[in-house]
Amino acid sequence: MTQLAPTEESVLDRDAAGVFSVEVSDKDFQFRRVRFDDRKVVGAQIAEAAGAHPIEAFVILRHLRSGELESIRPTEAVDLAEEGVERFFIMRGDDLHRFTVEGLSMEWPKAKLAAKHIKFLAKASDDQMLVLDTEDGDVVFEDNDLVDLAAKGVERLMLRRPPKTVTVYYKEAPFELERGVYTTEQLIAIFKAPAGYLLDLIERDGEFRELKPGELIKIREGMEFSSHPPAGHSS
Repeated sequence: MTQLAPTEESVLDRDAAGVFSVEVSDKDFQFRRVRFDDRKVVGAQIAEAAGAHPIEAFVILRHLRSGELESIRPTEAVDLAEEGVERFFIMRGDDLHRFTVEGLSMEWPKAKLAAKHIKFLAKASDDQMLVLDTEDGDVVFEDNDLVDLAAKGVERLMLRRPPKTVTVYYKEAPFELERGVYTTEQLIAIFKAPAGYLLDLIERDGEFRELKPGELIKIREGMEFSSHPPAGHSS
């Protein structure tokens, strides 16, 4: 199954026979449709339809058309035809981590959630990035980065349109590049590394990782690079 893209249209359907169907997903954002004969159901019925057992071990979340995400109790009634109901998430969990994105209130029963999934919930456009607004400045999350929802200050998540260029560093010298994906060879040429030298990406933990020939690197603000001669050659 594939992750469905956000849509302005409701994901609630009602067929000619009066049967209601809604989308449900687990923590992996893999959606499928479940059907109900009644317009009004309780949270436990939605969880059971999603295969959740035992019910008390699962959290039921309702994703509203506004983008907000809220938990519902197993005994809480839900009107499937109510304006604004989008989809449901059913997953194991206990502690709910509350956060906001552009003022939209959200809850999630896991301590970490990928930035791309938060953007999906907030209905971000393709050209927007997820940013944590801190006293020390913006912290930008790449789509596959995991956001720690239990961390202090995570309630200040925002959506921003990224600048067209980023500044990266090669041996501490700044290079302003257009945002995008580059090959190892393209970066070697841009940095004017010595002929035959191999390019290294300096990871966030300070470790040097040698980039493979033809490797694709999505550059981001502040990335650091270095280079070294091949094994058996002196600099």
